[in-house]
Order: sequence, then C-alpha cells, then structure tokens
Amino acid sequence: MTPATLAGSLFSDYEEFRLDHLRPSNCKHVIVIPELQQIVARSKGLLKLQELGRSIEGRTINLVTGGRGAKRVLLWSQMHGDESTATLALMDLFSFLDQRRDEKWVREMLGSVTFSVIPMLNPDGAERVQRYTAVNIDMNRDARTLATPEAGILRESQKKLSPAFGFNLHDQGLSSVGGTSAVTAISLLAPALDERRSSPSVRLRAMRLGAFVARILGKFAKGHIATYDDTYEPRAFGDNMQSWGTSTLLIESGHWPQDPEKMFIRKLNYVALLSSLWAIGNGCYQDVEMDHYSGLVSNGKRVYDIIIRGVTLRRGDGWSCPADIGLLLDPVQMASANKPDNLMDRRFVLKEIGDLRDFGALRTIEGHGRSIASTSVVIEKSSPLSDLLDMLQL
Repeated sequence: MTPATLAGSLFSDYEEFRLDHLRPSNCKHVIVIPELQQIVARSKGLLKLQELGRSIEGRTINLVTGGRGAKRVLLWSQMHGDESTATLALMDLFSFLDQRRDEKWVREMLGSVTFSVIPMLNPDGAERVQRYTAVNIDMNRDARTLATPEAGILRESQKKLSPAFGFNLHDQGLSSVGGTSAVTAISLLAPALDERRSSPSVRLRAMRLGAFVARILGKFAKGHIATYDDTYEPRAFGDNMQSWGTSTLLIESGHWPQDPEKMFIRKLNYVALLSSLWAIGNGCYQDVEMDHYSGLVSNGKRVYDIIIRGVTLRRGDGWSCPADIGLLLDPVQMASANKPDNLMDRRFVLKEIGDLRDFGALRTIEGHGRSIASTSVVIEKSSPLSDLLDMLQL
C-alpha cells in the first residue's frame, strides 16, 4: 500500500467515523472527556486512558495511549483553548481505530508505534473559548518557565515518554498561501531550535515528516498548503521540543471557503495524523523528497472573511468608481464565548475598499453594482453584516 492509497482511503471513508455530535461549539471538557471515556471503554484495551493531572481550575488533563511499538509519538492539542479543530479530529481518529482495528495496516501500525495523545491540554481555556489559561497565560509561551500546571504536565509527559516524534496541533488565523488569493487550509512547520535556525538531525526528521504530510494532503487541498513562520521562539513548546530531542511537527489548521465549522480542515487533520502514524511505523516518510516541505511558501494576508464584489463607490459631486469591500470578523466579538449564530448578526470590521481582484475570501457576496456613498465607508469600523448589506440594499 502506498501513502497515496492509504490517504485516499481514509479521506473517502472519513464520514463513517466522524463523531458528528462533536462540534466546535461543544468542544469542552464536560462533553469531550465523557465521550473519550466511552470510546476507550468500547475499545476493550486497544486504547488506554489515564489522568495526568489537573488544570488551574481542577479539570482533568488526560492521556490516551495506543499501540505497542518501539517508535514513540506524542501528540497534543488545544493548548490554546479556542483552537478545537485537531481535538475533534483526534476524537474521530480514536473512533476509527476502535472500529477498524482488524485491518492489516492498522495492526501493523499498532505493532510498530506507541502513540500518546493529550487532547484538550487547556480545558479551562476551552471552557471560556479563549486562547489563554484561566490565569491568562499563553501556555505556548510557558515552556521555559513552566509556571502553569498545564505546561508542567506537557513537559513531564515529554520527559517520561521520550517520544521520537511530536505533533503540536493548533488552529491559525485566516491566511493566504503567500501572495496568492488561495486560502491556507493547513500550514506546517518543523520549528527552529535556535536563533540560527540550524537543522540538526532532530529537526531534519521533522522536516521530512512535514514533507510527507504536505505531499499526501496536496491531493485534497492542492495550492492550499503553506508553511508557518519559523522565527525562533525560546518560550514556545515546539521550539523546545526540538531541542529536547523530539522531532516535532507543528500543524496549524487554517480555513476553507464556505466552511465555518472547519469540517474539511478537521478531515485533513484526521487523514494527516493517521497517515503519519503509519508512515512513522514503517519508515516510509523518509522516502519523500524534502522539496515537498522546503518548497512551501509562507502564510500571507491576501484573504478576507467576506469580500463584497462589484459595488460602486460614489461621492455627492458625481465621482464614482467600481470597488470591492474586504471584511474581517470582529476579533473582539470572536473572542467572546457568546458569538451570534446567525451570520448576519455577526460583526465585521471594514478593512479595505477598492480593487481586491487579487484577494480571496471565505465567502463572496455579489454587489451587483449597487452604490455606496464614500461618506458611509469608515475603515476599521465594526458593524453587523446586516447593517453593511442594508447600506447596499442587498
């Protein structure tokens, strides 16, 4: 079986194993952990669950383990509480393993690797749908000080398990693939372990794994894979994991047009992680040309949440010109746990008006040449989408 064959099979059958009742809106400790306990119980020993410790507010932080092989892999997700895509993909992955344990490649993988997963590393942040812990510390800037119990748990797990590979799973902001209008679906990074961004063997292995992931996901999201900024950050876990001897790949979940719950990105994570465990087990990730990683371009900023295309900007003195309007979701409202469900009620910041033909968007609204007064355009103003569309009578 080739990597492409496996990835294609996982992609086509994914919906059989997706836990549809788990969504970003309910990806919280009180929902996820009981579900995880049920899956582990059903697996009859295939998966094991243990409590590693507690968060600042006393919520359990748990470890799921599987496999019996010599190649050890550590995966962790939701260290930023508002980044749930990979946590949901991991739950789907557990569901798959429980149901497909008898497939030949699954048996071989479980005999070659031992994987350890810490889903929802920041349960207090998940409860608030916020990036930070309950004491407002960014856990991914706490790898050096280990001030938070959550960060201490991750560090102790790495020391105890001594994994050869690590997967640092995040969600990223809305980005484009370099200077193109293509929305970034996934960005990858083998983090630097020093200021010089040197590439000793521990980082090269992570790069090779990144090349493997980029190659298999390119089949499903061609032109939508980018790389993340590799500036060395001495406080971050990815950078430190590399220096601690664990070849670490950062996977940042991006966005996809017309997919507000990021279900397609969740699917890409599922395919990438299962395929990677298999490839680590049999070593075939080493066969992929490094160009698949080194050739990736960096995330860019040529994409909006919404572009209203083809309006007419007018002044009272008769001047007019065709224009597009670029809108980004209001970050203040998006940081709130009480976001409106209705798109029309959500607030957007008007970022730009003019020629946006080279920009992409998650959603495009046709303006049909409708007029908007130049005096009504206030850059950086936040308004409900319904108000903006009312101005255009759309």
